[in-house]
Amino acid sequence: MSKILTSTWAVVITVILLVGLKAYNPLPLQTLQLKTFDYYQTFGDRYDSQSIVLLDISDAALEKKGQWPWKRDQLGRIIVNAYKNGASLVILQVVFTQKDRLGGDATFLKMIAKYPVILTETNTVKNLESIERKALAIGNVEVPVDIDGTIRKLPLDDSIPKVIMNVIKFPVPEQNNIWIDFRHHIPRIDYTEKDWSAIAGKIVFIGTTFKGSTFITTPYGLKNTHEAMAIATETLLSGKYISRPEWMPKVEWAVLLLSCLTFLLLIPRLGVLWSAVPFVVYIGILFGSSYYVFQTYLYLISWIEPLIMGFLVWAHLIYNNFARENRLKLQIKKQFEHYLAPAMVKKLQKNPDLLKLGGDTRKLTLLFCDIRGFTPISEQYKTNPQGLTELVNRFLTPMTDIIMLNEGTVDKYMGDCIMAFWNAPLDVDKQADKAVDTSLLMLKSLEELNTQLIEENKLPINIGIGLNTGEAVVGNMGSDQRFDYSCLGDAVNLAARLEGQTKGYGVKILFGEETAKNLSSKHTVLELDSIAVKGKTEPVAIYTVLDPEVVNIYDIPSMKQYTDLHIKLRESYIKQDWKHCEDLIDNLMGQFSGSLDSYYEIILERIQGFKTNPPSKDWDGVYIATTK
Repeated sequence: MSKILTSTWAVVITVILLVGLKAYNPLPLQTLQLKTFDYYQTFGDRYDSQSIVLLDISDAALEKKGQWPWKRDQLGRIIVNAYKNGASLVILQVVFTQKDRLGGDATFLKMIAKYPVILTETNTVKNLESIERKALAIGNVEVPVDIDGTIRKLPLDDSIPKVIMNVIKFPVPEQNNIWIDFRHHIPRIDYTEKDWSAIAGKIVFIGTTFKGSTFITTPYGLKNTHEAMAIATETLLSGKYISRPEWMPKVEWAVLLLSCLTFLLLIPRLGVLWSAVPFVVYIGILFGSSYYVFQTYLYLISWIEPLIMGFLVWAHLIYNNFARENRLKLQIKKQFEHYLAPAMVKKLQKNPDLLKLGGDTRKLTLLFCDIRGFTPISEQYKTNPQGLTELVNRFLTPMTDIIMLNEGTVDKYMGDCIMAFWNAPLDVDKQADKAVDTSLLMLKSLEELNTQLIEENKLPINIGIGLNTGEAVVGNMGSDQRFDYSCLGDAVNLAARLEGQTKGYGVKILFGEETAKNLSSKHTVLELDSIAVKGKTEPVAIYTVLDPEVVNIYDIPSMKQYTDLHIKLRESYIKQDWKHCEDLIDNLMGQFSGSLDSYYEIILERIQGFKTNPPSKDWDGVYIATTK
């Protein structure tokens, strides 16, 4: 049995079954086809109508004029007003179920005799011979639904869109029905609006949108009946019709059979990995060609059957035991060759059962880098999501390169955030120095990127970097089916919290006490505060580092004087000597090229608050963070 399932005959049987599936065309397959056609419409551009306007009778109209149904002469006045505002033709899609019990029929008849209107066909309207005689024309709004309850096609017959075409003497297609092109967008105004100038020279569809009105399902969601008829009318006016020609199924059959033959010839000669390449190309050709044909010629082609065929053949290969084992070996090698000895990798390949979840406790230096104010940047690309992706990649690529060049391990990307660490899986000397050096290089690289973005009239990127050194569990994290090399622990969480606090302290880089202790003397380190980050009760000292390029501008005595003043500021702050703090900040502001001016302004603001609400006498200077 196993040999049969892994043989070429299994592929042949699969193809035969799929061809039979194509011939039978069951409901699920039809539904997939229709949803594919919907995707073509919803994915493409929309077109604003220049010839049709919707005039809605909304809930606001009912609040203003009273409950529905209105007196019929009131509807007549809407028609009159529409023409007085320049409407070229009015369609009233309101169903008359009986004579007007409020006695407005006589006035309504006089109005439509003078101001022509197309009415919705009902048995009641036909029985009201006077209305039928006075109306310009009567059209049908009944539209059949497809198997999934969605309206896509319009039977022309005596439909309102065809009646309109006859009235304005516009040619209509010969076929009995057309696909409604829901890409057309119809502008709309509400009955309650004072300005109706938008309807001048336009065909006006009057209909109800208030709660309880009739809605129909379309590829673009729920639509009011008069909106659907308006879109169908716009489809006819465009003269460009979505169609599925009679010869299209023959093309689909040809593609299906050709695909079968191609896969039968290629797949037995290719391994799983290599066969993935033509399979992906195959999917791209199917989808790309069908979408191109739709956008260019408005022809609907179903690529579902060939796609299913390709997938089933591929699934057959995956089922093959040899292929599965080979893929597993390749997977193990790919995941572990960068941080395990080659002999251990080979051992795991021979015995995958040795691969277990878990990890080791190691001292790591962790880095979190995140883009500040990402929401405004995202809004800039609201209509261009691909552009946003390109921007994030332009940011992540150089940052990743810098981390890896400095012996760091990129753990993961979380949207616009990077997580990395040092000292795993391989030992790294001076891990804290390399993490800080990496952070400074990332800021320098960001300056170059922002220069380019500004030249492109795009918003610059600001980042915050949080660092922390401490014990963490590092190893394979995940499930038995899927796992990644990552780390967990309190030190990891603190690094993430420190990144979130960079904005609150007006600096680009923040790191914990353990990182500061492990830094060499080449870095100029300043303590900024003692803080209890959100989610932690124990306070931690936080630090930042001065840009060495700016430090080099200062001579050593000046730099020593600056750092001494900063240390005194911290001491005076803890002692609650606010006057001395303010004097020290006056001397520190503007120094060091103003790099820490934002931080000093934040401390000044905090001091002003303490003057009003002083901390307790035994206060230890710890600031309780309320944000992440």
